[in-house]
Order: sequence, then structure tokens, then C-alpha cells
Amino acid sequence: MDAILILGILILILAVLGFAGIIKALASIAWILLLVAIIVIAWRIITGRRPV
Repeated sequence: MDAILILGILILILAVLGFAGIIKALASIAWILLLVAIIVIAWRIITGRRPV
């Protein structure tokens, strides 16, 4: 039942944003994750901790 609900929500999001909108959303999420990773690595270097 939950899988059907999740699938319905995903289809609704696809319908609202359209295919190009989904690609733009994924690209922006990727940039945010990249920025967070850079900040974390820089913080570890500044504080003297070794990057994992």
C-alpha cells in the first residue's frame, strides 16, 4: 500500500515539474551536496582533523 502511495506522489511530482524540471531539481541538489562536502572537508583541514 505504501509503495502505491509513494509511486503516486512521484508521478504527481513528475506531472507538476515536467521532465526538465526534474533534471534541474536533481542538478541543484547535486550542487548543494557538493558545496556541503567542500565545506566539511575545509572544516576538517582547518580544525586539523584528517579527512575520512
